[in-house]
Parts: sequence; C-alpha cells; structure tokens
Amino acid sequence: HLHGHHFQVVGIDGERFTGALRDTVIVPPMQTVTVAVDAINPAKAWAFHCHHLYHMASGMMTTFGYET
Repeated sequence: HLHGHHFQVVGIDGERFTGALRDTVIVPPMQTVTVAVDAINPAKAWAFHCHHLYHMASGMMTTFGYET
C-alpha cells in the first residue's frame, strides 16, 4: 500500500501489461510486481508498506518521498 499516490501495475514476474490505477496491490508469494508511479504529491516521506503487521515487522515497510 502506497500512501499519498496512486500507481499502475505494469508487470508481474517480468510479464508486462497495462493494469489499473490503484494504491494497493496483492503480491503473490515468491513473485514480483512492477509498478509505475507519477510522484505528484511532494513530501519528505510517504509510507509504503504491507498491511500484514508481521510483514511490516519483518521489513516490508519503507518510505517513498521527494521534495520540490
């Protein structure tokens, strides 16, 4: 889940496609999801994390940000 922005899923496990705009995506176990983000909401840090608390606690949480 990415706070403050929307993204487009553009691939799963290297297979490219045009997906819908969203702020949350389910990542299947042992797979990768590629997203495209238009950073239009400046801030030092937006949360980018998994909603499962045990996943966040084990490292699936970071920040995404930029300043103008």
